[in-house]
Amino acid sequence: MGDRFENGIAYNSGARLIYPFSRDLHRIIEAAGVTSSLVPLKRLSALCSSLDGPYSIELMPSWKALLTPGLPLGERCRLILAALALRTRRRRADPDWAVSALEWDHITLAECIRKEIGDGVLKRLIEPVFRGTRSFDADAISALFYQSTMPHLVGEDTVFTFAGGMGQLCNALADRLPVQTSVAVTAVEQHDDQCVVTLADGRELSADYVVIATEGARIAPLLVHPSLEESEMLAAIRYNALGIVHFAVAGSLEPCIEFAMRDSPTRIATYQQLDAAPQQGRPNSQVYCQLTPEAIRQVQEQCATDRLDEWVIDEVRARIPDFDRRRLSTLNQWIPHKIPIFYPGYGSTLRRFLDWQDAGKSRIRYCGDWVSQALLGGACASGVRVAAQIAGK
Repeated sequence: MGDRFENGIAYNSGARLIYPFSRDLHRIIEAAGVTSSLVPLKRLSALCSSLDGPYSIELMPSWKALLTPGLPLGERCRLILAALALRTRRRRADPDWAVSALEWDHITLAECIRKEIGDGVLKRLIEPVFRGTRSFDADAISALFYQSTMPHLVGEDTVFTFAGGMGQLCNALADRLPVQTSVAVTAVEQHDDQCVVTLADGRELSADYVVIATEGARIAPLLVHPSLEESEMLAAIRYNALGIVHFAVAGSLEPCIEFAMRDSPTRIATYQQLDAAPQQGRPNSQVYCQLTPEAIRQVQEQCATDRLDEWVIDEVRARIPDFDRRRLSTLNQWIPHKIPIFYPGYGSTLRRFLDWQDAGKSRIRYCGDWVSQALLGGACASGVRVAAQIAGK
């Protein structure tokens, strides 16, 4: 999580929101002394474009979901029953740990929603939010994320951000810890009584334990002699990619955010307009365009990750008639490893790995969203867990 500023455009390099249910994350925020900087965002919603017109959709579902147009009466009734069932699972489902809903590991999210509620809810409520906020394909991920987080979202109405930007927490932690940046690691090797970390400049560092908190897709090449358990786990990790186009625009823009249904004729999964807010570090009005999963695959196939704007420019022009005259700058943000994909079966592999790590047989420990939950809170929870293991607690 962090803030960036380039070409007159302010943007995030990671998480954009903080959820209220992540207990370890909020303890870290309190310990870092930045709780007072949390800004509550209530009742977040977006328009969703469809072939039969736009409708409102909530990021934290309430009874208003029943008003979604195009849902059959039977699905509206099952939606109520599903919401009640989710609420009853609150105590069993830990939103920071996907494996707390392990019984849903071998079914896709799409299959789960179709079976429990219906295809209309999948297409009009689930897919637009999951595609627009996380670039998830409901046919490719398991139901773990939904079944472990949704019990803590249904009926709630508040998420948070930081007044000083999402990088405020990282900066506060860095002020309290000895952090060396721009230090490349080339190898991590475990011995009987210590670990040795080799740096790109040839230096070696020794320690009783090494905690690897980098993204899971980059870990395997670092390990000199991985165990069978490590090899199995690291081979199972997959990430989705994300392509975002940011435009800085002269003059004022009406703030809005819009998702799109899968069958909408668009390459933009999330379209957002932000008016200028110099006091918040945004000197110009901005347009945010997140590509659909289908467009992202096409971009990858055509090796066009540096030309993302070409894929959305015509749609932006249609929304803002004088766009070419008003455009100040463009920023293409390509993230090759955005969010870990908890596909069917991944949770079972992860559960075996967590049990192995809990047994304390390795001096190399791992934390991150790939080992817990595809959320900022999950990544923090995994770090707290590893710290407790090393401290013998």
